[in-house]
Parts: sequence; C-alpha cells; structure tokens
Amino acid sequence: MTKALDWFRAADGEQSEKSRFHLIRENVQWIIISIIIALGIRYFIVEAFKIPTGSMAPTLVGVHKHVVCPNCGWGFTRDYHGSGATCPNCLFQMDTYKNKSHGGNRIFVNKFIYGFGGPDRWDVMVFKYPFVDIRCKDCDYVMIDRRWVEGMKCERCGSTRLKHKRKNYIKRLVGLSGEELQIKNGDIFINGKVAKKPQKTQEELWVPVYNSAYIASKEVVPSWNVDTKYWQKNEGSLLLEISQAEGRTSFATFARRIFDNYAYNDMTGANVVGDLRLKLSAVVQRGSGGVSAVIERDGEIFDAYIPVQGSGEKCGLRRSGKVLAEADAHLTLGHEHKVEFCYADGVLWLLLDEKQVLFYDSDAGSPDYGGKISDSGIRIGGRDITCRFGDIEIFRDIYYSSDLTSGSWGVSGPIKISNGEYFVLGDNSINSKDSRVWKFVVEEDIVGKAFLVFWPLSWIKVIR
Repeated sequence: MTKALDWFRAADGEQSEKSRFHLIRENVQWIIISIIIALGIRYFIVEAFKIPTGSMAPTLVGVHKHVVCPNCGWGFTRDYHGSGATCPNCLFQMDTYKNKSHGGNRIFVNKFIYGFGGPDRWDVMVFKYPFVDIRCKDCDYVMIDRRWVEGMKCERCGSTRLKHKRKNYIKRLVGLSGEELQIKNGDIFINGKVAKKPQKTQEELWVPVYNSAYIASKEVVPSWNVDTKYWQKNEGSLLLEISQAEGRTSFATFARRIFDNYAYNDMTGANVVGDLRLKLSAVVQRGSGGVSAVIERDGEIFDAYIPVQGSGEKCGLRRSGKVLAEADAHLTLGHEHKVEFCYADGVLWLLLDEKQVLFYDSDAGSPDYGGKISDSGIRIGGRDITCRFGDIEIFRDIYYSSDLTSGSWGVSGPIKISNGEYFVLGDNSINSKDSRVWKFVVEEDIVGKAFLVFWPLSWIKVIR
C-alpha cells in the first residue's frame, strides 16, 4: 500500500512539473508573439512620435513652458528657450525664466492609411526631412542640413567614411501633386483660388486674441472704444442702452489692431490679419431693433444683423451695405443667445445658438482677393435696444507668412508641384522651417498621418 502511494505521488509530481513547464513555455510564446505583433504594428500601422520643436504650435508643441499671465490669468504655452513672454489676451509682459520646462506632445501616427489613397490637403503629416546631418568617422567633422548623395566626401579631410541619419519632421500638408500653389495675404492659393479649410481644421487653427472672461487687473492697452453716452463697461461685459425713440445705432470697437503675433515664440507679427472670428453672448432686455456684429477689412464692412422677435425684420448679412444673404432668425427678449460671426478664406458665416443661420462664399478667385491688407477690426453694437454683451472672444485665422528671409518657394510667385511631390507648412508659420525653405516632400519620404495626441493626458485630442 505504501509503495502504491509513493508511485502515485511521484506520478503526480511529474505531471505538475510538466504542467509548469507547459505553462512557462506558453507564456514565453505569447510574450514573443506579442512583441512581434507590437513591432509589426509599429513598423507597418501605428507608431508613436515625440514632438521636438514648436514649429506646429499651438496645435502641437515641443519642449515648452506653461505660462499663466499674472495680470489677467490667461494660460498659454511658451517655447522653453525664452526668458520672457507677452500675454496674447492683455499684452502684459512677464518674465518666464523661472517657469519649469515640460516635454513635447507625444502623438500617434497612422502609417497604414496612405496605402489606401494619397494624403489630403490639411493633413498633419510625418515625413523624412529631406536634409541630413553628416558626421565624418575619420575626423569627426559635422556637415549640417545637406542632401545625402552616395559617394559624398568629407569637406575637411576628403574621407568617404561618413555617417548620416535622417530625421522625422511633422508639418501640415497644403499643396498636392499637380497643383500650382502660392502664399498670399496669409492664405494658400491653389490654381489661382484660395484653398478653404474644412470646418474641423478651421476650428483647430483659430488663434486666440482676446477673451473678456480674463479681466486684466492693469489695462496695458485699452480693449474697447465706446461712446459713453450709450455704453457702460462692466466686469467682463459691455452694456448698450439706446432708447427706441432715438432710432439710432451705436458700436463698441475693439481697440487693438490684430497682427499675426505668436505667443509661443513671443514674436510680434508684421502682418495685419483680416480673417477673424467673433463669439459672444447677447441678452436683449428691451427694444425693437437688433444686434450687429461687424468685421472690417481695409474699409470693407461685413455686417451680420440679428433683429429682435416681432420687429418684422430679417436676419441679414451685408457687405458694405449690400445684402448678401438673409434668414428668418431672431433674438428673444430676456433670453441669452450665443452669437458667432466669422470671416475666413473668403467665406462668411453666422451662427446663432450654435446653429448656422447665414453663409456666404465670396468670389475668392477674383484678382483683388489676396491683396495684402493694411487694417482690420471688430465691432459689436445694436439699434434701438438695451443689450448686455458678455463672454466676448476674438480669434484670428492662421496667417501663413511670406516674409521668411531664409526661403521664398511659393512666396514670390506661383510654384508648380510635380507628381509625387507635396508642399507642407508649419502652423507656427512665423517660426517654421518648411517647404518655403526646402521646397517639396517626395512621396517615398512620407511616414504617415498624425491622428492623436496621447500625452500628456491633459492634451489628449484628435489632430485636425
């Protein structure tokens, strides 16, 4: 009996050892398979990248500082090299040398998508930078930003023992194969007509200029010019009071000229921007008139007028007095309405309570469109009403600079893009090395489409 028990115990122990061995082997196999799958996904489908610089700011940022304006509380990002910053909201200047630096955004890039079709305009694209840095293995001499050619020699010692490595770059695609492209007045012109950005891309590229919710403790530059007979400035809002008997209109004018300034690099732009966006809330307390939102460009006045319910008038969009479009949309007394009025890429649109009520596409291909403007502005006002305007926000569109001294491709005149070539630009246009400098990206150098910011967690977003 004892010998039988010993035999069963031995057999059971041997079985357990075999089970443990099979379990370990199975786990090792799964680990190896998982590594192979992960490497395959990384190589063929999705890969993670880290943004090193600020050429795509504020859409994507490299190593940077978080800055909060001590004057108004506005928060923004600043390139880590700088020791000072200017608040884009109130123009207060501050020191940032003590601010801690943070790493660049980390993104996922789809390397598979372009296998089903070519890239689309406005894609944010990763590609191999056309230039390389070359180091001589014999004398350690470094040649920077050179095009690699087989058989190259060291400029110092003549050696052919050279080492080079290509870098990944990220930019926004603006010009496709077979097109003629030119940069004019901040816009991209394709085959003579302005390239209009899709709504989701446009939403990504609006640059904040002013937000009334962030009230400056010290007014560096006045925000609004008003007729004090009809207007009162309150904390973060403007109150307009015009009696019905007066039968007149009054406006508050945004007091600052709007340039292509870039807070990320603390650079003051030299170009007036005329593609603008105005957002606000309006509460009409009494009256029989309506509210107006105005965008001005070199003397041309684009006016969106929204009447009070029961006035007998229509909501209208006018250009220097000429009616462009009308709709049956009205304001209700005592009700807070959200108003958004925009001009970008030759297109005007008006949203009321987040619904588009007016839209007009001007002749963006006309010869005068794209001429450099010298003045622009924002006004808000009304006729025969008492109305409180609050939550006022002003944005400008991205302005593709044509003033780079280091490159002029697509700037001084139209440039033809051949088959298999693409034209790319950085969103931080005033401080980006891109196709204006080194011309085209060739098809075989495209890595993939950036589609998601996954780090830091507070930045998680889909890339438009």
